[in-house]
Amino acid sequence: MQRSQYLRYVILGLVWWVSAPASAALVYSNEFQGAVGSEWSHTGIASAPNPDYGNTRLFLGEFGNDTVGLSLNGLPTHGLTTVSFSLYLMRSWDGNDTTVVNKDPLGPDTWTLNVAGGPSLINTTFSNGNPAGQAYGGAFSSYTHTAWTPCTAYQGYSGPGPNGPMKGANECYSLGYKFTSLSVTNEAMDSVYELAFTFPHTDSSIMLNFGANGLQSLADESWGLDNVRVEVAAVPIPAAAWLFGSGLLGLIGVARRKARAA
Repeated sequence: MQRSQYLRYVILGLVWWVSAPASAALVYSNEFQGAVGSEWSHTGIASAPNPDYGNTRLFLGEFGNDTVGLSLNGLPTHGLTTVSFSLYLMRSWDGNDTTVVNKDPLGPDTWTLNVAGGPSLINTTFSNGNPAGQAYGGAFSSYTHTAWTPCTAYQGYSGPGPNGPMKGANECYSLGYKFTSLSVTNEAMDSVYELAFTFPHTDSSIMLNFGANGLQSLADESWGLDNVRVEVAAVPIPAAAWLFGSGLLGLIGVARRKARAA
């Protein structure tokens, strides 16, 4: 094999290697079907009143105005981290509604997730439709647990908050939680959001802080977590690497033509 052809193959291999998509490695997963380890600052397990496809739906919770930390150590070398999870919101989340009842404002009811010493991944309000709008957006889901409580029930909403209640939720009224207000007794009120965030991160350890604020008592407003996954991946090399490699290959071609002409 001629030297220039060998060099061509080497450069092609190098360009492919640095430009290949980064594969993610799962470093943590928990569906909370058993005892919770010390990686969590809170370890209580709750059971949703409605079964999930015939099985008991267990989750980490219930929580109120709490910060719940997940601490992981010994992460492999990486440049990106992805955290994904199911967020359960129970009872009368009031979103952006700041109406004062008995000298107590209903909201805003805010849920947050941040990386200790790093970025804030989400800081927004949610509403379970009692009724009140919310800041969190997204497409209305076609999920329908019962004929009278589809996720699309509030598509025409206008009120406090830029979005209608449960906008972007994956499930509505499926957990079985109920709330009695001044006007309605045992009204179904809960929602499930499937959330995922990817962010730059290189440390061998990470602390994720899940939390809420502005809520009333647990019997009024609470939340929980399920199906938590943390994955890490290398940072993909930009497409400019292809241009660099193409330039080198072009120089090789020019050099070969000059050699032949000589």
